[in-house]
Amino acid sequence: MKVLGRELAPPFDEFWDHFAAEIDVPVHLIEQGHRTVFGQECYQEGSGRLPFWMELPDSALSYHVAHELTHVLMRKRGFPGSARGLQYGEDSLEARVGGDLEETISHPALDDILQFYPFDRTHIQQHLFEGAQRGLEESEIPEFGTPWWITWACRFCELRFLLPEKGWFRLEVVYDGRCPEIANKGRELIEIMSQEGYQTPDQALQAMIKVRDALGLKEEERCLVLDPRSGQVY
Repeated sequence: MKVLGRELAPPFDEFWDHFAAEIDVPVHLIEQGHRTVFGQECYQEGSGRLPFWMELPDSALSYHVAHELTHVLMRKRGFPGSARGLQYGEDSLEARVGGDLEETISHPALDDILQFYPFDRTHIQQHLFEGAQRGLEESEIPEFGTPWWITWACRFCELRFLLPEKGWFRLEVVYDGRCPEIANKGRELIEIMSQEGYQTPDQALQAMIKVRDALGLKEEERCLVLDPRSGQVY
């Protein structure tokens, strides 16, 4: 398969052959870089510019497209999503933190789905590591309990599941040195996810609810958890 004229490197075809029927997205939309798959980072015809992900090396591009399609797959399987009280707008801090909460659960689950295909994750893992290291070393530590503090705790948890051990241990030392309270909260979230699981929609739903509560986001409906299968909001 090609996307915006670029051939997707192996093992993309193996991945697509396995999941195509369940993902159920027309191939031409993938090839066009359509919003259906790529969301706000899609290709906009007539814009005169390509999406940033078209600059990725071949193996990283292949992984990126599979990553975005796996998000589609997980939505169709009924993995939970985040919402917020009606008093909070689309650009609110609560909306951003809700997205962070959702990614904390969904990205490790997504990574588990893709682990059976020999994609080269080197580029994305290095990108995650360098971005986190730069943020930890150069950014001001957020004030306890603020939305940005919660985002850092979510990120700690997410990175633990996504990075290889060597890279993670190097970051954990910096977290413990600069923001031990955030590190401790992140470990609490890791423990919740390890106990509840996150690989199935039911497991992910319970994990997201308990992680949300551990972060104090239930109060004032700052962050709600949506089960798309039933429409129920927690």
